[in-house]
Amino acid sequence: MTKIGNGTVHLRVLIIHPDLKAGEQFLQSAIQAGHLAHYAPDLRGTLSFVARVIPDIIVADREWLERNGRGLFSALQGCSPLPLICPVEGVDRDSVWERLARAMRAFQTWTGGEVVRVGSLVIDHGRKQVIWRGQPVQLPPLQFKIMTVLAQRAGQVVSHTDLVREVWGIDAEDPEARELLKVHIRQIRKRLGLDPERGEVLVSVRGFGYMLTLPED
Repeated sequence: MTKIGNGTVHLRVLIIHPDLKAGEQFLQSAIQAGHLAHYAPDLRGTLSFVARVIPDIIVADREWLERNGRGLFSALQGCSPLPLICPVEGVDRDSVWERLARAMRAFQTWTGGEVVRVGSLVIDHGRKQVIWRGQPVQLPPLQFKIMTVLAQRAGQVVSHTDLVREVWGIDAEDPEARELLKVHIRQIRKRLGLDPERGEVLVSVRGFGYMLTLPED
């Protein structure tokens, strides 16, 4: 998950480096900086990853990027939003995360709002836009709010009453909250093309509430 807001930046980072030792050092420094990081040593591993998940940042060895950039850019074609690509040289591992955090905070200022990413789901508060697997999906305001709350707490069950309180701003008993949400959840699944029988992505936890979780996570 990527959350850009209130000065906190947690990035989904893909490290690409042909040298295993250097790649692991970058990976560990990214994790220590609080980012969700993955490592790929070559183009094949890179293409396999970006086919499943669009990273926020791609940190790539400069020489590797010069040799394989065409294949990488071809794989990223059509992705929205495009990841920021950061070429690196040597082992300047620690300062790179500080520079990237500043860049992403600046990006937040330019776009005028928080961006939340959970796997292939992107919620851009500034543009009031939802992007699912690279394609924009139009959601009415209440459904946009529901997805925002669930994305901000991805991997956690949000109770019916908590969800209604955060979206509608009212306190409701659980049966009332459940009925209020039911129609909207069904419409969100339809708009995203989700199969409720498979329990994918937007999961109903019987007796408790809803949870946002993606297979690639």
